[in-house]
Amino acid sequence: MASQEQLLQFLQGPMVWAACLIFAAGLVGQTIRLCRLTRKSDPEKIQFIANPRKTKKIAGWRRWIPYLGQLKTTMLGTSPVLSAVTIIFHICLFITPIFLLGHNVLLKAATGIPIPSFSETTSDLLTLLVLFCGLFFLLRRLLLPRVRVITTPYDILLLILAIFPFLTGFMAHHQLVLDYKLMIILHMISGELLLILIPFSKFFHMIFFFFGRFFIVNEYSLGMPKRTWQF
Repeated sequence: MASQEQLLQFLQGPMVWAACLIFAAGLVGQTIRLCRLTRKSDPEKIQFIANPRKTKKIAGWRRWIPYLGQLKTTMLGTSPVLSAVTIIFHICLFITPIFLLGHNVLLKAATGIPIPSFSETTSDLLTLLVLFCGLFFLLRRLLLPRVRVITTPYDILLLILAIFPFLTGFMAHHQLVLDYKLMIILHMISGELLLILIPFSKFFHMIFFFFGRFFIVNEYSLGMPKRTWQF
């Protein structure tokens, strides 16, 4: 159909660049906002409660012992399965679209820049991991009482939005359920919507995680962060 073809060309052309520009502008804006909400502080004057690794310098391999002890109190120590699923989910969520052959063929056609790509088998495996991890999170939110009580429709919606581009991309590639062109349109709409929402929703935690861990002083920070919140 001509209307489907026109919509596909729009999504593959102007809408992709618009989504990328909004994503980049949102990241810059949020970074500036975080910098304004924090300020540089003298590490020697910062009180680290229950965090001796930051109150004195320890030489050699012994400096890692406080880190290992601290792991027991983190999600990695208290919920290792959830931690493993979370790590796998986020890694696959990040690298799969970047190194997907179909994406990079289009990117090379538009910019002339070649980008290494995964094989189709690897991409399928990573996509299935994202879907299984997403299903794990969904069931956990619906079935685990202590998680369900703090779950809102907004959380469910964001989870569906996160995995929908992977589901539709997989189904389009293997031509499952719907017509290929219709499925690829759904894939592009959901992917571009996800890209636009990342800086302006809870998805921003993927970026904020690194800012919070390495630049802002808190009980879970890593290294020697030099910024504190301004209150």
